Amino acid sequence: MSPTVEVRAIDALEELQTGLVRYADQAQATLAAIAREVQRTLDWLEERQRHWRGEVQRRQEEVRLTLAAYQRCLSSGDRDHPPSCGREELAFLDARRRLAQAETEERMATQARQAVQAEAEIYARDASRLRVTLQTGTVKSIEVLRSKVTVLRSYASGGITAGGVLAGALALGVGVAIGAAMRRAGEDGSAGAGVPDLSGPEPTLQERHPDIRDILLNMIDLDDSPVHDEADYHKVSKAEMVAGFAKLTQVRRWISQGATDQWLYDAAQEVREGGTTEAQSHYNIYRVFYGDNAIVLERVGNRYRVLNGYHRLAVAQELGWTTIPAKVINS
Repeated sequence: MSPTVEVRAIDALEELQTGLVRYADQAQATLAAIAREVQRTLDWLEERQRHWRGEVQRRQEEVRLTLAAYQRCLSSGDRDHPPSCGREELAFLDARRRLAQAETEERMATQARQAVQAEAEIYARDASRLRVTLQTGTVKSIEVLRSKVTVLRSYASGGITAGGVLAGALALGVGVAIGAAMRRAGEDGSAGAGVPDLSGPEPTLQERHPDIRDILLNMIDLDDSPVHDEADYHKVSKAEMVAGFAKLTQVRRWISQGATDQWLYDAAQEVREGGTTEAQSHYNIYRVFYGDNAIVLERVGNRYRVLNGYHRLAVAQELGWTTIPAKVINS
């Protein structure tokens, strides 16, 4: 009989995986909130600049007008009857004082905005590096945990040998392996925690997308990829894609557990109500990778040629992913 392995505390690993996903989301939300606050400060300082620039222009006109009035007054008399221009002189001096005050305020607002702008640019560079490090490190950690949980779930639920589990995980993909483990657990009468209720008539997402399966990344030909650096990301930034991959990890787990479209939408709704935008939601990530814009590959011999999805594949490769959900034609 093949030796089996008893695995404990798998749920703790899955909780850690979920916690990492939440941590990445919260960290990104915090960085975004700081960026908005910095921008609000810059916008306020810019508004002060515009205000005092307008005041300088208005008070320059006051100086011009009061000076002209003072000069007219001085030229209105003669040697025997000198004019009394004290009021005009005071108005002119007051206008010059007000102009000097406005010029000082404008100069201070300009200097303050330049100083804050310089600090903001330094912070933005540091925050960008932190964001990429956070996203990359977190997503890689999540991917490692997901792969380990897949194998451990297979051990625990089926009593499969180590070689069989590894071969099955590589050949069928992590989502299928976990899904099979969950179905076997259901047959044993012990449904796993967090598994969607499949008693309703709605088909599961696996059933809705039979043409999309997990493909080994090292079997995909990326030699002709047009993606080389961050400047090649146009529609969606690289940072946004990396954040999306963190959510894709959770989405794949839900799909493997038998989630339906409505179930996934409801789960993502809770996230959206917490401040996440529609584009950043787990449900939208599902649509990106499993909808009309899914990664599309063409089977050529024993490898795959990319028809759509170079940018996502480049990010997945950089993050160290081993498999990716994709639609395959000519398979």
